[in-house]
Amino acid sequence: MRQMLLVLFFIVSVLQAEELAQPKNCDGKIVTLNPSGKITVVMASSQPLAETTREFGRSMYPWQGLEDFRVIVVVDLRKSLGTLFKGWTVGKMKADLNEEAETLQPWFRGRGNQGNPRETLCAIPDFDGKATESLGWGPDERKMKVSIFGKDGQLIWSSRDVAASSEVTNRLKDLLGPPAPRPPDAVPKKSKMLLRRS
Repeated sequence: MRQMLLVLFFIVSVLQAEELAQPKNCDGKIVTLNPSGKITVVMASSQPLAETTREFGRSMYPWQGLEDFRVIVVVDLRKSLGTLFKGWTVGKMKADLNEEAETLQPWFRGRGNQGNPRETLCAIPDFDGKATESLGWGPDERKMKVSIFGKDGQLIWSSRDVAASSEVTNRLKDLLGPPAPRPPDAVPKKSKMLLRRS
């Protein structure tokens, strides 16, 4: 029993000693990954995870618009060609967020939030991997990683290999209450990039 307590104390000490990075997002603003006063979901993305990240993001739409909820996407670009074209990569991320903001408007209005969804959207181009590593996610860019922080900034839950978005949304139900019903005018928008190709 005593040995178990010592092991737990060591793990907690290591986690507390590990400082979270304060990276810049694609809008050039410094980001706190665990802001106080908000339930914050920080989720991974990368080239192999792009569609999975979008699916996870859509699953959290029913909580978007709540003032005490935020989603931050950390895009691991260490193995991506995006590192060679940083300006283009950051520009594409901004364009994607602008498009996402339009999609989220009905969900915000459904929550009675008249604010601009774009102001709450955050994507971090992690060219050097510092944000990814500070979250303890490891180097595997093919596995979906998610960390959830509480309003006190403390880590509530984290996984390096999340099998389904329901693992996250089930926790959001406990933390933020039931999901909002789908607004009647919430229509999934096809990416402008895909429209240009079709």
